[in-house]
Amino acid sequence: MSWLASAHKATRRFVSCQQYRLHGGSNSGCGDHAWKPPSSFCTSTIVNSADYRWKKSKVAVDITSTETIKPASPTPHHLRTYKLSIIDQLYVDCYTPLTLFIPNMNIASSTEIVKSLKKSLSEILSCFYPLAGEVKDNFHIECSDKGVIFTEARVKQSLKEFLRNPEDEEVRALIPKSPRTGEPSIGNYIVGVQVNIFNCGGIGLSTSITHKLFDGHTYFLFMKAWAAAARGSPEKIVPSFIASEIFPSNPYISFSWPSKFMAHESVCTKRFVFDASAIATLKDQAVQTKKGPTRMEATTALIWKAATKASSALRPFGPQSPHALLSYVNLRARASTPLPYESIGNIIRVATGICYPESQLELSKLMGEIRESISKINADSIESIKGEKGHGASNGIIRSLIDLISTTDEGDRCLFVTSLLNSGTPIWFYDMNAGFRRIVALNDTLKGGGVEATVTLSSDEMEIFERDPELLSYATANTSPWKMFKKQHIDHPFRKSSFVL
Repeated sequence: MSWLASAHKATRRFVSCQQYRLHGGSNSGCGDHAWKPPSSFCTSTIVNSADYRWKKSKVAVDITSTETIKPASPTPHHLRTYKLSIIDQLYVDCYTPLTLFIPNMNIASSTEIVKSLKKSLSEILSCFYPLAGEVKDNFHIECSDKGVIFTEARVKQSLKEFLRNPEDEEVRALIPKSPRTGEPSIGNYIVGVQVNIFNCGGIGLSTSITHKLFDGHTYFLFMKAWAAAARGSPEKIVPSFIASEIFPSNPYISFSWPSKFMAHESVCTKRFVFDASAIATLKDQAVQTKKGPTRMEATTALIWKAATKASSALRPFGPQSPHALLSYVNLRARASTPLPYESIGNIIRVATGICYPESQLELSKLMGEIRESISKINADSIESIKGEKGHGASNGIIRSLIDLISTTDEGDRCLFVTSLLNSGTPIWFYDMNAGFRRIVALNDTLKGGGVEATVTLSSDEMEIFERDPELLSYATANTSPWKMFKKQHIDHPFRKSSFVL
């Protein structure tokens, strides 16, 4: 149960602040009513503009059943309306697919596992009641007990065969058909689940979750609660729904995520694995400080450098053209009075670091820029976005996004990074791109201390990026998750004793 038992340590770096004015919106000079961006900037939702082309998978997956799992007990009338926070309002409207791969260790048959998953899901939905509702608009979720779509599927190969060298499009064949990236959240389900059973009895547990309610921390809270219920554990997670009280929504806001950040052309996703020894060597590149660089800072700096070089090689950017790194940072523990660990929702901000290819591509400088940008998300900056007074700061965030797009050639020089490090992993955990044109997802490797980076760039950028000699001196491309599994003992997330599935 290592991947979920350690989830309370997870995602402290999932979300983030904003340097490049994204953290300083409170001084934007806006009034109480939210500033509205020009119509040319807004899109109805990102799903309308994210018509990126993923390769078609050759994996044979047969859907055997689809049903709706409803809460075991009805939601009380006084809880039927769940208010979104202003951060939820501003956040990208997309579904993020995530898949956990779990081996068959003969603790139970796949039929028993699926039955247990359904029953325990129904039980925890009574507590996580907004997840069984539907997004009505940009202000609230109607907690109508609509339920969660639950699909069971059979994969015509073994888990070992699948994990020998899985490509992005093959994992995408396992995600729920609906809801999924490409669909709007309004009027839709909050969560979709697909349990993929391999010939060997191994499982790929896929979820499709709306980012209108879920950040990475919320995902792991939900999955940890689900796993505990499936095991029959006395451990209980009681979610806290205070986000909208601390960060109340703004009824005047009119905003959709900038489509310039989303993929309109063919994109390519590749995996790069940094083992613990490579990361230690990489950290040595940093200027010695009292506290050295983290795994996130070290690996992200190298990836940012390689992506910047690839982008600059293809486009005639000038020497003073800024390249931006947007990191997601969790606010819960950073507030002056820490928010409850069990807080549900998008309790995050984006930290923006800036570099210039002609003068600032040394790894030590990039690591320092990443740390400095994230450090700006402190108690004072969080305080500035609380309550009604936070509406002005949100206006500043919107204006900053427009400025960032205009100064980075329509977002061509912006790279997003999300980190779910310290979450642990079963055999393999895969966080799929929900439609961003340039993004990096960092996850733990099965062997402790390593990092797996899933990188999405335009196809022409990836051709240069994946051959970067400095990158390849630290990272191995497309390492087999199965080989890593064979070298490392793991616990099964639904185990009750020392033996596993």
